Amino acid sequence: MKIQRLSKAYKARLIGINQFTTDHLNHPSHYIPFTEKEIEAAFDDSGEVVLYGVVDKDTLAAVSGLFADVSDIAPELASLQIDPEKTVEIGGCMTLPEYRNKGYMLLLNRELLRIARQKGYRYVVATAHPDNIASSRSLTKAGMEKVKAFYRHGDYLRDLYLLQL
Repeated sequence: MKIQRLSKAYKARLIGINQFTTDHLNHPSHYIPFTEKEIEAAFDDSGEVVLYGVVDKDTLAAVSGLFADVSDIAPELASLQIDPEKTVEIGGCMTLPEYRNKGYMLLLNRELLRIARQKGYRYVVATAHPDNIASSRSLTKAGMEKVKAFYRHGDYLRDLYLLQL
């Protein structure tokens, strides 16, 4: 088992875990799937999306990402007087069922927080469905604080978590 940044060699595995998560969640509203654009950005050199994963032999067991584009939550950030240019988002968090409850997401998100600090961001945000206890607990353990609830993309009720670096 190792934690690593996902290279292009993991693109097919990322697409697979994204599709599996989308298709098999007990509560589909808990997960907003990666878009094709986000998947492409994760493997280009722009740095707009940085993905880390827990890899067990050939299995991509868990994934979490750091997203520089926070424009879709800019109104929520403005209401909190937070500059989107100084903010990065942790998101795209998913873990295969047989790897859950092992603390992997917390390890991934702590690594992403380290990277956000290193890149000079001032704020890190994340969102989770209010009923997604595992995600909420992981974000809180990583030091993030729930600051408000809102509807993301109009349809997805989310709690917004914030950490000032």
